[in-house]
Amino acid sequence: MKPLLLLSFVLLGQTSFSQSLDYISVRKKNGRVVKNFYAGSDIILQTTDYAYLQGPVKTVCNDSIFIILYDVRLIPTNYGGFIRDTISTTILGLHYQEIKRIYLNKRKSFVQRNGPGLLMLGGGGYFALNALNGVFYNQSVPTGKRIKNLGISAGVFGLGYLLQKFFRADGFTTTKQKIMYVNLSPKKA
Repeated sequence: MKPLLLLSFVLLGQTSFSQSLDYISVRKKNGRVVKNFYAGSDIILQTTDYAYLQGPVKTVCNDSIFIILYDVRLIPTNYGGFIRDTISTTILGLHYQEIKRIYLNKRKSFVQRNGPGLLMLGGGGYFALNALNGVFYNQSVPTGKRIKNLGISAGVFGLGYLLQKFFRADGFTTTKQKIMYVNLSPKKA
């Protein structure tokens, strides 16, 4: 009984299919892996002709990635409302070198998201308030304390502007990262 059971498991294992071994990898210039995309993983990418594609990866093979694209639209109902419905699905194949950027979903902290805007708002607002108070109360702008306050507010605005340029990333791959195809499939004789 045991040899028959072993034989059936071996035959079943030979006929079963597994996930493709190939995958798309985003790596830093030094070769360190940032993120990998296998069959079944969701991906958002921009092609070399600047089109954005989003959907699950169907398979990765022979230097190409195949993505399932869903055409989802709002369809009117009999009751005057709308419902989302999938109109069609399309499988689109791309060579991995046709991918310009891939969305990596990097999280940003509160300071990275909101800090630069708040600094620019505070610095610009204080500068404008100081200038308007000088106009309304007929005070001259170039007094010692007032110049110091205007300089500080301009500095805070400038710091916010620099931080905004520094934390500008939109979550997609940059020029410091490369997209590569990794082939782990066994060679066919």
